[in-house]
Amino acid sequence: METTLTYLILKSILFAICCYLWEEKLKEQSFPKPHGRVSHSYRTDPRNRELQAQLLSMMQGDVPAAKRLLLQQRRSQPGKSDNWYLEKVIRDLDRDRH
Repeated sequence: METTLTYLILKSILFAICCYLWEEKLKEQSFPKPHGRVSHSYRTDPRNRELQAQLLSMMQGDVPAAKRLLLQQRRSQPGKSDNWYLEKVIRDLDRDRH
C-alpha cells in the first residue's frame, strides 16, 4: 500500500512539473521575447508592442536613444502607463518632424 501511495505522489509531482513546463513553452510561443528587459505590458498588451515598433521605426532602430527618451518622460511625468509614455514620445517626435 505504501509503495502505491509513493508512486501516486511521485506521478502527481511529475505531472505538475510537466504542466508547468508546457505552460512556460506556450508563453514563449505566444509572446516572443525581445532582447533585454521586457515590461509586463509588452507581453500582455498588443497595443504596447505596436507602439514600441512604431517608436523604433521613427528612431530608425536606435534602441538606446528611444530608451533615453522614454526615461526622460518617466522622470518628468511619473505614474503614467507604459503606453502613455510611448504615445507621448511618438507625438513629440512627430511634432518635431513637422
